[in-house]
Amino acid sequence: MIQSIRARLTVWYTLALAVALILFSAATYALLQGQLRRASDDALRSTTAQVRNALIDEVDESRGVLVPRSVAEILRGLTQSDQPGFVFAEGGRELASAESQAMTAEDREALRQHLQQRKTGLMRLRPESPFRLVLMNVRIAGRPYSIAMLRPMTSDNEILVQARRAMMLAIPVALLVAAMGGWLLARKSLAPVAAMSAQARAISAENLGDRIDISNPRDELGELGLTLNGLLERLDGAFASQRRFMADASHELRTPVAILQGELDVALSRDQRDAADYRESLEIMSKSVRKLTRIVRDLFLLVRTDAGELPLRQERFYLDETLSQTVQSLRTLAAERGVRLVEKHDRELIIRGDEDLVQRLIVNLVENAIKYTASGGMVNVRTTATDRSVCIEVQDSGTGVPAGLHEKIFERFVRADPTRGASQQAGTNGSGAGLGLPIARWIAEAHGGRIWLERSDPSGSLFRAILPREADLNHPG
Repeated sequence: MIQSIRARLTVWYTLALAVALILFSAATYALLQGQLRRASDDALRSTTAQVRNALIDEVDESRGVLVPRSVAEILRGLTQSDQPGFVFAEGGRELASAESQAMTAEDREALRQHLQQRKTGLMRLRPESPFRLVLMNVRIAGRPYSIAMLRPMTSDNEILVQARRAMMLAIPVALLVAAMGGWLLARKSLAPVAAMSAQARAISAENLGDRIDISNPRDELGELGLTLNGLLERLDGAFASQRRFMADASHELRTPVAILQGELDVALSRDQRDAADYRESLEIMSKSVRKLTRIVRDLFLLVRTDAGELPLRQERFYLDETLSQTVQSLRTLAAERGVRLVEKHDRELIIRGDEDLVQRLIVNLVENAIKYTASGGMVNVRTTATDRSVCIEVQDSGTGVPAGLHEKIFERFVRADPTRGASQQAGTNGSGAGLGLPIARWIAEAHGGRIWLERSDPSGSLFRAILPREADLNHPG
């Protein structure tokens, strides 16, 4: 099998041209053959008509009698040396003729059989004979006669032979020239592809910022180059995101691990310590372990979602009950921060989805609000519903999110400035790794919904999440 595209294009181009030339040559040959046949037949008919008219004139001059010598002179005068002609009287008796040496005994026998069968019109004398024959029955001076005029097809056949030879010579030459031209044309046409291929091979993980040169972005090759550059752009973004993810994850994991290592070193540095010191160290390590566990769990969740290995469970549940249970479990955290937690929601809010993930979305939103609300502040959790969707709103009374971070806070490992709210303390409000809001957004989008920061100013922030209700899902219970 031919591997080169250039060679395949040349072969296909040559084959297509060969088919076209063969069809054109065959049509031309058939047209030429038919034209020669019609011209020969017309000449044969014309000669036969001239002989008939001459015989009629001869009868008028000879007072009703056809003299064989006069008929023979008429035939010789109206025909050429290679064109035999015959006039037969009644019963097939030969009256006169203008013979040709090209006629054989078989040709004469075939002519006699045609006369006996009373055939008329144009016909082939016999399959192997080069002669065409016209038989015409006429009545002259009340007597029946038959005129037989023959014309050899030798000259026409020679013309056709020469035409065939010319075509058999011209077609290979034309195909050879076309193949060479097709090869050069394919080479020139595919040169940009070869250049793009060389540039693409030179791009690796170390230089993903490089792009393929595009001379004409409006043609097909330009579109291919734009597509490849778009692919490189996405790969560059994915690599950068992966590197950033790994660096941020390493940084986030390093802090609780360092705290654990430090407390262990302190606990083991002295032989004698009282129970209060050990308890204090254990509490610090417990908080670090909880934070470490939360970070690892979030990272594991994100990895599984990126790989598409976290299928959603389709189940019906009451969102109001899930929200009440979630808010109740977070009241202790809110009390530790001195934050008042208030909930208000409609009843009988039935939706379909993954209850655990929806609960995780609510937890992340409420924890984020508590984290950035100063002591004495308040966090309101509200739900409203329509026929097609439910809306979850979480509003805090913190200092607000900086304007430049309204969308970035939904990116991984992006956290607002700590001055937005009270200072963060390890273990009091989740991981603090900047993963809560990205996970919440993924959960909302996985359920066919969305989440965004509706408003944020010095008086506080309002986050809103929209989730579809049962009617919007494809798997009814």
